[in-house]
Amino acid sequence: MEFLAPRRRPHLGARTPTRGRRGRRGRRGGSARRAGRSAARTSRARAAPVARVRGTRGRTRTNPEPARSEANTGVIAQRRMAAGAAIVATPTPDAHPATEASTEAVTEHGRPPAALPLPATLLGRPVFYGWYIVGLAFVAAMMSSGIQAYSLGVFITPMTEELGWSRTDISLGQTISTGMMGVLGLFIGGTLDRRGGRGLMIGGAVLAGLGFILLGQVRELWQYYLVKGGVVTLGMVGMGAMVVNVAVSNWFVRRRGRAIAISAMGISVAALLLPTVASAMITAYGWRAAWAVIGVAVWVVMIPPTWLIMRRRPEDFGLEPDGGRRLAAVGDAREERRSQVDAARWTRRQAIHTPALWMLILTFGLASMGLGAMLLHLFPYLTDTGFSRSEAAAGFSMIGLAGLLSKPFWGLAIERFAARVTAATEFLMMALGIALILAVDSTLSMFLAVFVFGLGIGGVVTVQETVWADYFGRFTLGMVRSIGRPFTIVSSAGGPVLAGVAYDVGGSYEVAFIVFIGTYVAAAVLILLTPEPSPPASPQPSLAAPEPVPATTDARHAAVEAPPAPRSDRLAGD
Repeated sequence: MEFLAPRRRPHLGARTPTRGRRGRRGRRGGSARRAGRSAARTSRARAAPVARVRGTRGRTRTNPEPARSEANTGVIAQRRMAAGAAIVATPTPDAHPATEASTEAVTEHGRPPAALPLPATLLGRPVFYGWYIVGLAFVAAMMSSGIQAYSLGVFITPMTEELGWSRTDISLGQTISTGMMGVLGLFIGGTLDRRGGRGLMIGGAVLAGLGFILLGQVRELWQYYLVKGGVVTLGMVGMGAMVVNVAVSNWFVRRRGRAIAISAMGISVAALLLPTVASAMITAYGWRAAWAVIGVAVWVVMIPPTWLIMRRRPEDFGLEPDGGRRLAAVGDAREERRSQVDAARWTRRQAIHTPALWMLILTFGLASMGLGAMLLHLFPYLTDTGFSRSEAAAGFSMIGLAGLLSKPFWGLAIERFAARVTAATEFLMMALGIALILAVDSTLSMFLAVFVFGLGIGGVVTVQETVWADYFGRFTLGMVRSIGRPFTIVSSAGGPVLAGVAYDVGGSYEVAFIVFIGTYVAAAVLILLTPEPSPPASPQPSLAAPEPVPATTDARHAAVEAPPAPRSDRLAGD
């Protein structure tokens, strides 16, 4: 039998009969050759990505290169899984989660993680870098969406009185701006996914500040349309809600609701302060000087922190979303689905052929139709009703106060309850607020009605951004949002014009406001009927060529559960 046959030694030449100097020298030569081969294997192991494996006996072994045999890989994987082996993250004891990157970690592009610019501890406590992104998003929301939504309503009366324009003329400028934002959004989604938002936000801040300064110099209607629909819009696209909210969604998954809610509080702060401050500046210095002050403020507040803080994704720096502090509990269906959706990568073709995409577009299109119109025309509606400018400004500020107080609750609610139910509740709250506004008959009732409407507005950004991310994940979220944004913008752009025409023709906003109540109710019904899409199938990795397992830079991050691919030449040893 073959296994009983004696093992024959390879012939290495004539052997000397004695153990003289020549024989010992020959054995030394063979040892040198073996040492050379061992050194070569060691150098290859150092060059290859290393996954550290902890077995059942506490020993740590390394697998320096991919398996060469698919069959051997399967055998070894089964043995190790049966023995209970698991890959564990082995960070350096002094590794800093936000400033140091492990030499074993690699990004999705195969490069070592870069260092982050801000400290990972404050007052002796660890801080996940994503919260710096949230802080920047708070400022960006205040200086972009906040100014865009809450500034023009204060400027309508003085601009129309001095320039002789109608309110429809002013509203058309807002409509042009909104429509252009939808068109331009088509071209930034892919860039946002690939490169992140820092360059877009800096360029947007430069253009937005310049546009606001130029608004204070317009004297003809075409100049207003050019500046408002061109320069200001380009700036708002770069540093607006889509860019900052995609960035926040990339850094958070489990805590996405509260993170977006905190960042969106910047809009509420703008709503709380801007009407009063802008109205005071217009009274003291005129509307032209007020626009110039707003433009300079955008430059000062936005450009330096954006350059310092904004980064694309945690994976680029060896981190995980949410700080990687907790694994989903086994059997938690919602957490398991969230993990599947978060890892999904959609193509444009797959997203376009998904019914849920078009239902969400229609839902948020109906909801946004009334939002832009109410924010633009609510201030003049209150003054037309008989309230003074100071009373109207104070009442309008209730939107900001209510939104500031309600945003954290909306964030926690959408983390705990189904996104569809939370969105429907928010739409119905806004419909109730508009109905109460139509029924005001005193200063107290006006404050209460606007406050209720503000409670609904407090959930707009949080709910919309979280719904999109929960439905389509975060890796291709910019691309998916860029598909739906033009259609949503067309609907929202028509709201201000509808309200302006209703006032110019009928002398009242009542008809338009009733239409907006109907659109919010329809949006609530439609979102409840929108199913969650199934994530696209991703190709299964080959056992013969596994991906290198990167070690994280934070000991709090979750362990990787897939077994390593062993070397085939160690099959006998295992």
